[in-house]
Amino acid sequence: MGVRGLTTYINYNRDAILEQFYLHNTQLVIDGHSLCAQLYSSLNCFSAFGGDYDKYAMHVKNFFKNLRKCNVLPYVLFDGSYETRKLRTAYSRLSSKIYGASRLDPVTQGSLQIFPLLLRDVFIEVLAEIDVPYTVCEFEADDEIAALARHLNCPVLSYDSDFFIYNVLYIPFNTLEAKPQTLVENDNKVYALECKIFKIENLTDHFGGLNKEMMPLLATLLGNDFVEKRVFNKFFSQLKLPKSKKNQNEQQRCIHGLLKWLQTETLDSAIAKILGRLKKNKKHKVFAIIKKSVAAYNTTECESLKYFDVKIEERVNQPELEILEAFDGEESSSDSSNKEDNVSEDNSDVEAEDNERLGMPNWFADYIRQKRIPQCYINLYTHHLYFCSPQAEDYSDDDACLCALPLVRFAFDILTDFAHESFTIVCRQKNSNDKNYTRLQVGTEYSIPRPLEKSFTELCYDELFLYFNEFVKLKMQSLDFSEIELLPPNFKIFMISLLWWVKNCSVPLNHIHSLFICYIMLEVIDEKTGTFRGHYNFNNKYSKKLEELRKRPNTKLDNKEMELSLNKNKVQYEDCLVAASVLLKHFEIDDSIRKKPKTYDVKRMHSFAQFQYCLMHFNSLNKLCAEPFTCTRYSKSYNGTFVYNIALKLENQSDPENFVHQYLNGANTVLMFYRSLCFIYNRCAQKMDLITTKTIGKKHKRRKQNVKNEINFIVRGFESEVVI
Repeated sequence: MGVRGLTTYINYNRDAILEQFYLHNTQLVIDGHSLCAQLYSSLNCFSAFGGDYDKYAMHVKNFFKNLRKCNVLPYVLFDGSYETRKLRTAYSRLSSKIYGASRLDPVTQGSLQIFPLLLRDVFIEVLAEIDVPYTVCEFEADDEIAALARHLNCPVLSYDSDFFIYNVLYIPFNTLEAKPQTLVENDNKVYALECKIFKIENLTDHFGGLNKEMMPLLATLLGNDFVEKRVFNKFFSQLKLPKSKKNQNEQQRCIHGLLKWLQTETLDSAIAKILGRLKKNKKHKVFAIIKKSVAAYNTTECESLKYFDVKIEERVNQPELEILEAFDGEESSSDSSNKEDNVSEDNSDVEAEDNERLGMPNWFADYIRQKRIPQCYINLYTHHLYFCSPQAEDYSDDDACLCALPLVRFAFDILTDFAHESFTIVCRQKNSNDKNYTRLQVGTEYSIPRPLEKSFTELCYDELFLYFNEFVKLKMQSLDFSEIELLPPNFKIFMISLLWWVKNCSVPLNHIHSLFICYIMLEVIDEKTGTFRGHYNFNNKYSKKLEELRKRPNTKLDNKEMELSLNKNKVQYEDCLVAASVLLKHFEIDDSIRKKPKTYDVKRMHSFAQFQYCLMHFNSLNKLCAEPFTCTRYSKSYNGTFVYNIALKLENQSDPENFVHQYLNGANTVLMFYRSLCFIYNRCAQKMDLITTKTIGKKHKRRKQNVKNEINFIVRGFESEVVI
């Protein structure tokens, strides 16, 4: 949800409302989507190059490592499907993201908050790796987060103003220090993270006489997912607001005026006065919305308890708020006769709560909780909608997501038992210079015949494996699975995705080799040398060792006899040092781009954006089909800046493989691993008749930006607008 302006208001009065807190020796309920976004925003990543996932994964690990150091046990909850009333917000945010991504380049990337495509998957990948418990809720997670925190009697960590309303202990992420400090507690040294914590009593004490039960009404009047603020325009026109102060806009004055007014009212008297300002035909509908909004902020139900191994000795149930049915039955006859005649133009701002929580099948809700439904496919089932995520790409070309449509269509067919003719994909318009999106109907032209006459819930693992294999067999004819089986487990889906990409898009050969080298760097070399990212520091540290290694007799690789060498454990440490000394500099923005930002190539970025979509959807389909292959670890296989720079390095090479052999001269076992990947790719490509293109032309002219840069989603601290 999010209450616009409330975080700013609390920050303005933070000394009176927020108190110092040391986070340690406690449980902690975490808003997963919020933390995922905030951790990325706090990291100096290069968004214009499509995601430095290895760097982000390390940042996430360090965060949870610090929590453990402070003896904090986290529970992470993620949002699931959009609720119907949230769809309008989803479309609005998509427009903003399209507008921002179209202006993304090495200069603007610091101010534009655009999240890479695989960011959330990397975050979840890290949680699974380090055994942090998490669950995905059926719908929006805020109610569940608040309820779980109440059951556990512990704080919530998020950056969403709704948690000022929920009557929970709330730590805003922007107040949390990054590094633990030592404290002395009962003569023992402990580690703690300093932060600020919100307690609703601090706010009610600040406004003497204010009852905490009034806070949900405050959120409703200011506008939330249930109702627009403008529905109460007449009420606000008669509300006495304080005089304007420096640094206070109209919304801040409005919040302050409401808090002062609510001091003198009870919940029922306040509701009666609010409804008294409305037209007769809207009173009953708005009253129902207020009841549901207030109830949502006070829910005690918590499905997540079943999915976390937590013991609750004593559960304190908060009494549910009772709102007098002051308007039930009153004027009902006169209202009903005028319903059609008195519909105002802003009726869409008052949306009745839908019944989708009751309507979602139990099996689908269970599959979401069991993490069997990829996040990107949840709305595909509940709303028959797929929202593309705008990336750094060429906006004069089709949306990069369209190359993966057959994969999305097959996932839709599996989930809906092949029962529907079409679904809607929402993506950006080609050649659009504004924030326009378009809705495309994806019909059966992308479908394959149903492999088995069984519903999805009846399919066993072997049958789900068959579904995946049948799709690849029909859509990627001549792909030899025996070749794929020779690859390392973490690279099989990667290679299948890469072959699909080449088959369906215009892909230069140098782009393929840049991906191979990136995988070797992240999966093989990093594991041997440690995760260094400073080229200068690395070469200083190992200068003597590298000098000795370069003096070794150089044994040339025999190109006549090919022996596959795909066991990363056989790659020698010394060879990894040699390779790292050459490759590490490519994790930074290339000097040519720093000096001439206009050389940033959106066509190259478009190609890699297409690959990321292929990789994401093959992994998602693999997960939906019970994982016949090991899922790709994105943080161990893709760094956008590195891939871009290597592709630039190989751009004018007619034989990239030969160039790489010269470039990494002396790192023989690394080169053997690389050559083996190339060999399998070449054999698959030959059997599938795949053809690569010449290097994509660069220097695509980008539209000049307005100096004032009136972008409404530049990082502003409005936490509730952070969406991945």
